[in-house]
This record gives sequence, C-alpha cells and structure tokens, in this order.
Amino acid sequence: MTTAEKNKKLGNLVEQKILEFFGDPDAGLDLKRSFVTELRKRMAKKQKLTSHAQVLRKYGLR
Repeated sequence: MTTAEKNKKLGNLVEQKILEFFGDPDAGLDLKRSFVTELRKRMAKKQKLTSHAQVLRKYGLR
C-alpha cells in the first residue's frame, strides 16, 4: 500500500470515528418547504449544459 493510499485510509477512518463520536450535526433537521419546492423544480427541469470551450468562445478567450 502506498503512502497516499495509507493517508486516504487513515483520513477516512478518522472521519468515521469523529462522526461516531459526535454524530451528524445535521441529523434530525428539517428542510424548509421553499427549499424543497425549489429543489424539486430544478431537478425536474432539463438542464442546459455549456461546455468549457463554448464559454471561452463566448467571452473571446479562445
């Protein structure tokens, strides 16, 4: 196992133990109705994606 792999594994273990000890700070919180409504609207819309190249051309950076 490489050093990077060991560091990642250790980091994941530390994060897991912290969550076990302190718990999830957001657990039990409710989302505002307006947030849920907006989220559902956005999820239902077909998103128009713009490529990086298109943005560069649009602003004359390419």
